[in-house]
Amino acid sequence: MAAETTISEDREQQAKDTEAQTKKELVNEKRRERSLGVYLLILPILLTCLLVAIWPSPFTPLGETIPELRSLWNFTDQVEVRLLMIVLVSGALGSAVSAARTYANFHGLGRYEPSWTWWYLMKVPIGMGLSLFLYMVVRGGLFSASLNDSGAVMNTANPFGFAALGALAGMFAKEASDKLEEIFKAVFRTAEKPVVARPKIDRLDPAVKKVHDPDLTLKVEGSGFDAKSTVKVGDKKRDSVFKTAGLLVVTLSSEDLAKAGKLPVVVMAGTQNGGASVEVELAVVG
Repeated sequence: MAAETTISEDREQQAKDTEAQTKKELVNEKRRERSLGVYLLILPILLTCLLVAIWPSPFTPLGETIPELRSLWNFTDQVEVRLLMIVLVSGALGSAVSAARTYANFHGLGRYEPSWTWWYLMKVPIGMGLSLFLYMVVRGGLFSASLNDSGAVMNTANPFGFAALGALAGMFAKEASDKLEEIFKAVFRTAEKPVVARPKIDRLDPAVKKVHDPDLTLKVEGSGFDAKSTVKVGDKKRDSVFKTAGLLVVTLSSEDLAKAGKLPVVVMAGTQNGGASVEVELAVVG
């Protein structure tokens, strides 16, 4: 009885430990879920503030006639660096908004899966990279002129357009990836090699020849023949006349019919890389 009581107590203790461990894991999972929600709530706000802080605006100092670009955070005077920063922050903002929207939808429906946590975390850097790639494509193709004059940025390369490009690339990462793939294929497209029909022998007419047959004519019927096609009987080429793409008339040699046996017949394509047909045997009987 004492042993049974001990075993029963051990089982109850194991069940309690398992239940406690399960509750602990659920609590940790809920904590991570809430932390992710707070992250996706704060991140778009911070990125919006950063975008506002670096946004360039024309400013004309007293006594000057040429406007300069100023922003709340003047981290650099280089226009190219400003544009890159605007695009990167806009891409991050678009990705953060997309991730927050997805999180809110799935969390509200009770379908949030912890295994997707890294997807939400990687969404922002992926969006920044895609926005940067699209910016370089558009900037290099449409705005190739160097912006030495900082005031020209408002007229030549409107930051609103590049910010919108970056934000859309971040929000619609898949569509942006597909568009970059299309551009890559269009730029690096190689000429397709023409398809060359490989000769094919359907049958020989006649399929059987007699030893020392005075008639040395052999018709090869099939497809893929041309005027430059050649015919090999055994391991030697024989004279042939092109009739159609499906018919060659071959003149055999007397030595081909000198003895009984089987002769392999192969048609070689006249065009480059055309290859050769599968061999068909011509039977020579006594």
